[in-house]
Amino acid sequence: MSYEPRAHALRGAVRKLVHSYGASLGMFLFFMLAALYVYMGSVNRTPPDFPRTTSDFMQAGKAERRLAELQALLAANPDDMRALAEAGRLKYQLGAARYVEAIADLEKARALGLADARTFYYLGAMYQAVGLYDFAAQEYKRFLNNFPDDREARMLLAKLCYAAGDFPGAIREYETLLKGGEDPVLLENLALARWKNKQDYSATLVKMREQGGVGAFLADYAEGRILYELKDHSRAAALLRRAAAAPEAAAGFADRTALLWTAADAAYKAKDSEGAYPLLKQLAEAAPEHQEGRSLLAKLEKARAAAEKARLAAEKAARAAAEKVRLAAEKAAKVKEAKTKK
Repeated sequence: MSYEPRAHALRGAVRKLVHSYGASLGMFLFFMLAALYVYMGSVNRTPPDFPRTTSDFMQAGKAERRLAELQALLAANPDDMRALAEAGRLKYQLGAARYVEAIADLEKARALGLADARTFYYLGAMYQAVGLYDFAAQEYKRFLNNFPDDREARMLLAKLCYAAGDFPGAIREYETLLKGGEDPVLLENLALARWKNKQDYSATLVKMREQGGVGAFLADYAEGRILYELKDHSRAAALLRRAAAAPEAAAGFADRTALLWTAADAAYKAKDSEGAYPLLKQLAEAAPEHQEGRSLLAKLEKARAAAEKARLAAEKAARAAAEKVRLAAEKAAKVKEAKTKK
């Protein structure tokens, strides 16, 4: 419920209370309702003590010391729900190597009766990291039932649905996120999810191109990838080459390696080796470890070297032939001149 409907309902309740119970009791009940209203406005918000990123986490050394204290508590009482929950959160903060332990602690704490919505987020992130995507999706959904406005968790769920092949679920989550504004990255993901779900995505691409800048760039990249997957390499190459040349594709673009490779491979498969070559050179500079790119670049460089060698040989043969013709012409001219003098 938004603020205005709530306020309107509260004003209506005040009038009814005063009319029914008199001014004194009515006002007392009003303040009780007001307190309840403030409380209700505070629910469904992410709690303040909710570290998610490294910058929010406790220092590793301090976390390890606290874990040692918690382990002592758990040795005395293995069913200490709060100690299990705190240990699980700290192990989450210490990184992927501790995720299996963290999951075990948090699941045991939950089985013992832990009611802390943060646990859903942490379990979702860790289940996703260890490859248990169905479990991860369930935890993100539980978290969002408590905090439906948490965009980060909803984005994680949307990406997870897409990766797991749940394209209707991904579409639903991206459309929910887009209610907060037509972000071009969300539109790109929505277009790809609609394509995977065999739905029309053209209107989404139009919206992106109308935005210009990043939106137009991501539209070219998304449509180029779709056409590449459909093996329409000629059209894909044109779009991906344009995307690769855009300012938005500079070094700061997180997917630059994939863009350069897809653009180069599409051009090569469209029989445009000359178009593929400069893209592969850029790829070699940006990601020298890219094996497919290095292999194709070596293949093209070998072909270019052979072509250059053949060109030089042809030029040499042409010069030799021209010289032979010239000498033959000179000889014929001399023979003719000698005959004339006789």
